[in-house]
Amino acid sequence: MDPRANLGITDYLIIGFSLVISIAIGIKFQISDRGKSTQQEYLLAGKSMSIFPVVMSITVTILSAIIIIGHTGETFRYGIQIIVVCFGFPIGTVLASYIFLPVYFNCKVSTTYEYLDHRFGKTTRVAISALFLLQMMLYMSVVLYAPVIALSAVTNLSIEVSIFVFGAVCTFYCAVGGLRAVIWTDVFQASLMFLCLIVMYIKGVEEAGGVAHIYETSAKGGRLEIFDFKEDFIKRYTFLNAFCKGFFGSLAYYGTSQLEVQRMLSMKSVYKARAALNWSIIPVATLVIMCCFFGLVLYTVFNTCDPVADSARTGVTRHDQLAPYYIITRFNHLPGVTGICIAGIFSGSLSTISSALNSLSSVTVIDFIKPACKSSKLTEKKVVFIAKMLSVLYGAICIGLTFAVSKVDSIVSISNTFLSIMEGPILAVYFVAVLSRKGSEKNILIGLILGVTFTAWLGAGVLSVGYQSPTLPLDSSGCLSLQNSSTIYNNFTSLCARSDQCLSTMPSIDPEPSEPFFMYKISFMWVSTLGCFVTLFFIALAILLTGCRDVIPADSKYLSPVARFWIKGTSFETKQEDLSNNLKERNDLDIRHEVKSSHRQNTSV
Repeated sequence: MDPRANLGITDYLIIGFSLVISIAIGIKFQISDRGKSTQQEYLLAGKSMSIFPVVMSITVTILSAIIIIGHTGETFRYGIQIIVVCFGFPIGTVLASYIFLPVYFNCKVSTTYEYLDHRFGKTTRVAISALFLLQMMLYMSVVLYAPVIALSAVTNLSIEVSIFVFGAVCTFYCAVGGLRAVIWTDVFQASLMFLCLIVMYIKGVEEAGGVAHIYETSAKGGRLEIFDFKEDFIKRYTFLNAFCKGFFGSLAYYGTSQLEVQRMLSMKSVYKARAALNWSIIPVATLVIMCCFFGLVLYTVFNTCDPVADSARTGVTRHDQLAPYYIITRFNHLPGVTGICIAGIFSGSLSTISSALNSLSSVTVIDFIKPACKSSKLTEKKVVFIAKMLSVLYGAICIGLTFAVSKVDSIVSISNTFLSIMEGPILAVYFVAVLSRKGSEKNILIGLILGVTFTAWLGAGVLSVGYQSPTLPLDSSGCLSLQNSSTIYNNFTSLCARSDQCLSTMPSIDPEPSEPFFMYKISFMWVSTLGCFVTLFFIALAILLTGCRDVIPADSKYLSPVARFWIKGTSFETKQEDLSNNLKERNDLDIRHEVKSSHRQNTSV
């Protein structure tokens, strides 16, 4: 018997209506912006976005359905330790707003990789742009698969149909409406994500017996340990690896990735962009904390029977399906509520994929196609048309790649690994770029190649070996199907104890698997941090071997304002010279003003 439930007509109407709204937003901005078919309008929303929609877009761009589905399952198995990322990411976010954003606005770039062309050279720009394209295509495949897990757990709709429908809808409104449509669609989809979580909390806390009972049960199960300061690189979550992941991850996301920076570049000034980024800390932290704590709610609800252990009855085969399973078993008698929750889950993925598609088309056009077509006349309309076609192309690639990740055990681990392989080395390059006057293009490329090689080897090893850090205890004593199986097994063993005929039917014991290489057992949370430090080490070594010399002046606009605190050349004499130049300019303006005033007086006389 198939344990999956069918959605009602009301649920399908709500899900369909949410998709129609997303499509309508794309069509609306296609019509309203028809007379403004420019590159800046399509790719950067005309640099006229206000703070609120950008804040919400920043929130849901990197936090997709993976946060709702994956983090609840991770907390269910490993405890609340993963929430420590919320200690590190606010610090990294604020630093990114002061270290990186002023540089991009001073250089007036459209992509973060365009800045690298000015700072190091075209080869560096092309290399890191290519890494970003590969990173986003891999990440999108996992993000698209997350809502498919949700639907496959609750309906008989095929995985293939789900992937195609969600991918096609997302590709359509992104290609049609551009960045402005993507950002406003993110606002709508963010509201659905929060609504989904609120509905789940209302039912979950009541069923779990209240907050006090959730706390007691979670404490007994060892789920509340946060301050684990053990220097254990193999353990899945520790205070140190979660803090470093939050800190360096936010620096990479909000400081170097076109996926997030493009939202800030859609605003008029660096001050508005910084305000939007820093205000986004509140909804991001709220969303992460809500998803993590809901894992504790599920652990209390299923305290005596892990649904995965009882998969014969529940149909749940992995812990990523716990949240969808809870939705359909608790809300299937309430018309429309299941549809609202499912819409909230896949809305998170649609927001991330649409943002990624827009960023991919922007990087391809600005960093690859336009530099290659300098000699020819590439009009604004042609640029916009090419960007739209690229969005469609990348959407098709995303749909195709999604089928390759359908066998993963945890979408949290594979999504973080895909991001981390490029994230750490790229962040190291930007650190050198905006905080140092050192480093030629050769130095950077040497460090980048060696750093990416290291993280790719480490990430591939972690995923291929599939080492599972031991989970916290999971009780299955209350599962009915397992109790029946236990009774049958006991009867079988007692019968075999009185007869020798069963000996040939007893299953053979498989030999223990060989121990994997110790580096392949490392937690996926370390891949990004290690990649950043390894790349910095190789870049520093290359700089020392080729001659430690300055390649840009101390007052270069390619340096972050933060770097002025330690870079030589901003001495007292330099400041005095700048002050005297400013005074001279002011005197010149005063003289011009006096001349104009006297001229007006003479004219009036």
